Amino acid sequence: MKATEKWLKNLHADSDYDAHHALIEGLERFNAENETASLSRMKSLMKLEEAGLPLQSRIVEQYVRNQAAFRLARQALWRESWVFWSMLAEAWLCMLKQAYRNPDSVELKPFAAEIASRAVRYAGRVMRWDYHQARNPAASAWRRVHKIYRLIERDGFSTGMVQIGGQSTHCAREYTLIVLMGLVHPLGYRAREIESIARLLEDYEPLPLPDTVPQRDVHTHLVDLSLSEGAAALESEWVQGRRLRYFALGPLVEHLKSLDETAAEVGNGLTRQIASLIERGGIRRGRQRTNRFGRVWVAAGMDRILGALSQSDPSKGGPVLEPWMLRDESPEGMGFALTETNALPHGRLVAVSWDPSEAVWQLLAIRWNREEDGQHLVGTQRLSRHPKRVEVYYEADVPDVTREPTWAVFLPMTHTEQGVSNLLLPQSHYHLGAPLMLRDGDVVYRLRLGEVQEGHEGWLRVSMDVVGREQFAAAA
Repeated sequence: MKATEKWLKNLHADSDYDAHHALIEGLERFNAENETASLSRMKSLMKLEEAGLPLQSRIVEQYVRNQAAFRLARQALWRESWVFWSMLAEAWLCMLKQAYRNPDSVELKPFAAEIASRAVRYAGRVMRWDYHQARNPAASAWRRVHKIYRLIERDGFSTGMVQIGGQSTHCAREYTLIVLMGLVHPLGYRAREIESIARLLEDYEPLPLPDTVPQRDVHTHLVDLSLSEGAAALESEWVQGRRLRYFALGPLVEHLKSLDETAAEVGNGLTRQIASLIERGGIRRGRQRTNRFGRVWVAAGMDRILGALSQSDPSKGGPVLEPWMLRDESPEGMGFALTETNALPHGRLVAVSWDPSEAVWQLLAIRWNREEDGQHLVGTQRLSRHPKRVEVYYEADVPDVTREPTWAVFLPMTHTEQGVSNLLLPQSHYHLGAPLMLRDGDVVYRLRLGEVQEGHEGWLRVSMDVVGREQFAAAA
């Protein structure tokens, strides 16, 4: 830390831009050192942050002011700002990872709220700077902020107050601001307008924070922490889930509609535009369902699903299938209208096919059901368009696991926004971090099991990493 203070004290430059650029180079060196995180190293990073934030503020002011007249300067200033936010986001994320994963960094754990709030804040700034270039934030950016928030919420630090740049904030607040900016989705807005929108959201109190339990008369929007995307307006998705968080944005919308827009920076109906975008769930249209009617065949429950996925020759007989009437469909799922319904708990898995003789199935999970005009309406979320039955087993040298091979269902990733492929396996065969063998035809994959995404009646949907692959004959 003393070396950092000395370096900052001797940091001379002819302009804010030169000083800012030198500070970015310092942050790049800090990240490249790859040293074990420690309390002293965290304090050094805070010194760099403390020196950089006032400079960054002035660079942003120049960037916003120069939009109309100086195209080349505008691009250079945008890049300076983007790199600064990126370097800070990377530094604090690495600090957070080591605080949790490295036993030598145990002294950092009490500062989890400090570190995580900064990691989320600066990741959000990088996403906002993407909007300045009319770019959507990457799916990986949404995954990053979801994971950080989930981790800190789990450990009870999400509302621990911290000071950043002389302002009080906490991780849940910074996460909410990212979600709100995602709902506004300001592609095509001018730089001045994007920064004005950010200030309006930051100045609103009390900022609505994410809740785990939905309330019909209170909550208006939903975010799924297991997806690589932001929030959306609630439709009929009143279901509680381990990765679902709810927001009550009604008061914020009314506040934005009531603002006096005489000030130049929020003129031309900007606040009402923001309110409208938030109210209807952002620009995104992917969640809207299109009416699509017809009969499909459904295998409900894991026993029938495994039977359906194993049928290479349907003429030999197959699992018991039920005819369901399709009501609507979206990229994320299907809605059904049934004349009668048995027990269909939320989370129940179903495999759906238009023609079972073709052996083409989709795997879905039931998310809601309700009665309407004498019909039983069921809503499902699509988990995979191409589920595959596979055999899984543990090798003999893996301790404390069941030795019996069993069937599982591989859910390959088909949409880049969903992030990673998952595996459905019996609860008895799940051990976090354990190496599991997966056989698909003549190929054997070595997997490392990750976190549980969701439980489905004795079956678990888990993330995984593929660490090796070989032909079955060689493996044997």
